[in-house]
Amino acid sequence: MRSVRPLRVDDWSGAPAERLLSRAIVPSRRGHPVVLPSLKGRRHPSRKMSLVPSRKAIWPGLTLLFVLAGTAYGLLVGGQGASFYGQARDGIEALAVAAGFGVKQIVVQGQTHTTDGEIKAALEAGPATMMLDFDTETAKARLEAVPWIRHAQVMRLLPSTLQVVIEERAPFAIWQSGGKTYVVDEAGTVLSPAVREAYSELPLVVGEGAAKHAPELYDTLKSYEELKQQLIASIRVGDRRWTLKLKSDVEILLPDDNVADALKTYTNVERNRGLIGDNIAAVDLRLADRVTFRLRDVKAPRVIAVQPAPTPNEIPTAATKGMPPKSAVSKGST
Repeated sequence: MRSVRPLRVDDWSGAPAERLLSRAIVPSRRGHPVVLPSLKGRRHPSRKMSLVPSRKAIWPGLTLLFVLAGTAYGLLVGGQGASFYGQARDGIEALAVAAGFGVKQIVVQGQTHTTDGEIKAALEAGPATMMLDFDTETAKARLEAVPWIRHAQVMRLLPSTLQVVIEERAPFAIWQSGGKTYVVDEAGTVLSPAVREAYSELPLVVGEGAAKHAPELYDTLKSYEELKQQLIASIRVGDRRWTLKLKSDVEILLPDDNVADALKTYTNVERNRGLIGDNIAAVDLRLADRVTFRLRDVKAPRVIAVQPAPTPNEIPTAATKGMPPKSAVSKGST
């Protein structure tokens, strides 16, 4: 009689299934071993999973599908489809926000001139905004529509933080037009209204077209640092040329073009004649072949001492030489 032993995993690997089954011995209820009969020649029952539903299962599914389709069609025709979808969407968003997926914090990098209010208004995000459904590309476009912001990037940091990275435009000048002042960048883009005292380090440009053409002028002035230090304002005249206003109250009238040559001429003249501090109100450089000066007070020109010319009766002649002056001759003398 054979003893009963457990089967190891490797016992199943090398022996045929028929031989292992024929040798299997299991105890009976009375404790006597019972040898299982050999299953050689018999087919083991197999269970197949069919992916094709039976006819009995098709009809309930078709009925449910028909009911759902009819309901959707009725909502669509009745104009209630959008309302139903919106209510379902709002419900899902409310659940997500309640679960902690609402916007609770906004982290901003690169912010200097842009206000918090402008950033929040452009993001259109708040505690009731679902993070998973927040459109970062649309928010990026809204941020870049803010005048101060050149480029923006918006990222979602789950569960509840929006990270915003912005690149701001650099202020270039203060533009005065129509009695109002604005801060502009080097492209002439108006960034915001500004008080002159708040941007005292920026140059002041005045007139129509001044903001657009200022970068070209100040690029030329880089070679004339001493003149640039004396500059109070650059006035755009007729949107075609510049007049420079200096601290000495001297005005420099520049031509429409060849500004660099005109500035070189002014520098040479000023060095030779010392115009700064003189009685000069304006230096006109609009003509290439001449420099014209305007005095500060045209009603009181510079006075030059000159002896008065004698009258015709007092001019000495050959006949009157040696005679006493006419005033010394007594009346009635011959």
